[in-house]
Amino acid sequence: MPRPDQQGPVVFELVEGDGPDTAGADGAGGHGGDGPGDADPDGAPGPRAPRLPRLSRRTRLVAAAAVAAVVLGVAAVDLVRDHRRAELMRTSSVGVASLADPPERLWTMRFDVAAPRAEEGFVDQELVTMDGLLVMPPATTQSFVQDVFTAPTDPVRIGFEDIVAVDPGTGEVAWRVPVDENPECGPSGYDASVSTEALVCVQGPADAREVLTIAPDGSTRSRAADLADGEQVFPGPDGMLVRVDRVTHAGDAATEAVCSLGACTPSVLKQGRDVRVVAEDAATGAERWTSTVEFMPVESVNCPQVTGEDGETVVDADHVNVYSGAESVTVDGCGISATLSVQGVRLDLAGPGGADADVWVSVAWVSELGGDMFALATGAVRTFVVDGEGRPVRTLDGWVGADMWSPDAPRDLWFVTDPSDGRGFDAVREDGSVAWKDRNSQGILLVGRDVVVVDRGATVAGLARDTGEEVWTWEGDDTEGMARYRTVTDGDTVAMVHLSQNGRMGGKVVALDLGTGEERWDAPVPGSAVAVDGSLVAITRDGLTGLG
Repeated sequence: MPRPDQQGPVVFELVEGDGPDTAGADGAGGHGGDGPGDADPDGAPGPRAPRLPRLSRRTRLVAAAAVAAVVLGVAAVDLVRDHRRAELMRTSSVGVASLADPPERLWTMRFDVAAPRAEEGFVDQELVTMDGLLVMPPATTQSFVQDVFTAPTDPVRIGFEDIVAVDPGTGEVAWRVPVDENPECGPSGYDASVSTEALVCVQGPADAREVLTIAPDGSTRSRAADLADGEQVFPGPDGMLVRVDRVTHAGDAATEAVCSLGACTPSVLKQGRDVRVVAEDAATGAERWTSTVEFMPVESVNCPQVTGEDGETVVDADHVNVYSGAESVTVDGCGISATLSVQGVRLDLAGPGGADADVWVSVAWVSELGGDMFALATGAVRTFVVDGEGRPVRTLDGWVGADMWSPDAPRDLWFVTDPSDGRGFDAVREDGSVAWKDRNSQGILLVGRDVVVVDRGATVAGLARDTGEEVWTWEGDDTEGMARYRTVTDGDTVAMVHLSQNGRMGGKVVALDLGTGEERWDAPVPGSAVAVDGSLVAITRDGLTGLG
């Protein structure tokens, strides 16, 4: 017998017997003859109503199968699209995989040491994400009523005793890394918006500081900081350790200032020492770059103050602080202020004309825009946008900030605020022309793919992204007395986290349709919520709660 694959295609046909499709040529059993309604009462032929051809059983089955295939194909395309969108949302600190339904509590985890009641102190809990994990260094709390200038005290450790990495979807602890006393870790932030491939911590007693580098899988490398006399070390971005010390030049004269009742003598420090900044690889100690920040005359009251053994308050002219962002380092001290990129470029002097330009009479405020882009705002109400190498990208009249961008929204507009107006913003195109203006909003909650969601105090509005036309408004009667803390999206829905302002951690999350503003759902939230790897995690005084 020949094999089936050697013949033509085998067709299975379903045939229905004695039905209309089996009628003979004479029309018996069919509709070929005259029937009721085919002639008038006198027997004269009447007009025939047009009839559609009757489909065979086989044709109907084939058509139904084709329709089902199309429906399944569309459903499959939608599933692929939803999957791709969910994966895209996982890459952003404002993205959630799905907001189709109200979030439910999936898991809870208690801190090693619970925080005190909110009204008793400020909780300093920094966060960072590493390879989709929520990483939490040990937190501290400081009393609101403690005067840190006249009677500083060591902050009390709370939260986790170790550095803990948590899977935001399951609540499982991926790893724990023990830390020594007085740990400082970076880069980090407060809303889980900072992601890094290396978390750098400086820990241990003042005379024996140690550098600890942690990889996303929890593996570590440590080495001695080897501090020189008067030198300080801080964690930096991009796996860096930042060293700072004051540089003494020949002829420098030490200037001392004594302070009392909010006034210092002398009132202005005209001389001081420069600061040398050295960035090195935190794991190996290899130097990456060196920069010197020059001392600038400063009002004495703007410098840190310390109380000596004799009870006299004096200016600490040598102390320096370093703050690490995701892509930059800010150096701050008495007569010292500078922001440097991870490449070592002085960003605050990177505007047109550099340090010699007239516009740089006052210090520029530098903010990270993401993607190795920075906004330099000046007292002249102008913003220079530069890259990490200090190259100018755009000059804007007004101030521009790092707004909340949905990851599926094109970045073809700048949203620029003019402080002199007090409200609203301009949507500026890449070529510098103004696409549209809004003067009724207090701020931007989310820049979406098609809609810009804005805060108007008692209401929230959705503006068409291409024209600025108001598309919808929403009034949250149930959120009165609450502050809008955080905004997240899945691309179709925007969810706003509202927190109570009476010292309690709990609040409410409200979800709106991005296209219509229709309220889809609302649900209680136990604390401030952040988005990590497409999931929502609420942070309370006692621990963490996974929402999904």
